[in-house]
Amino acid sequence: MEPDIKRLIIIGIIAFIGVVVLVAAVVFGFTTLVTLVTGIDGLPQELTVEVVGVEDLQNTSVVHLTDRDLQQHPVLATAIRAAGSDPGVSASVPMTGVECLALTESFGVHTANAPYLEYDGVSYSTRVLLH
Repeated sequence: MEPDIKRLIIIGIIAFIGVVVLVAAVVFGFTTLVTLVTGIDGLPQELTVEVVGVEDLQNTSVVHLTDRDLQQHPVLATAIRAAGSDPGVSASVPMTGVECLALTESFGVHTANAPYLEYDGVSYSTRVLLH
């Protein structure tokens, strides 16, 4: 009787290890598939910056950018330079997921109520587009 219990315990342990390996393989396969479909950095994204007039700034939050902010976020600097200072003009710049995350953490550009950004007396609205 004792060898049957030992054999049952060994089979149970082997079955448990097999289930763990199977679950790990499925998770790894799914992660690999998602990475191949979306790319390493996630879906391609584009930062769109549009110059807004003073009348659009009522009852909204505004983040005042410095030269240091633009040095730390070259994608934002490129978009602002491309948009210029004419109201209604917009510019789009491709960016990676890491850059989007950094801009969202710093200025909230990818949030529901994204604040307007102001640099050198010109205000900008931002949008992040996924491709």
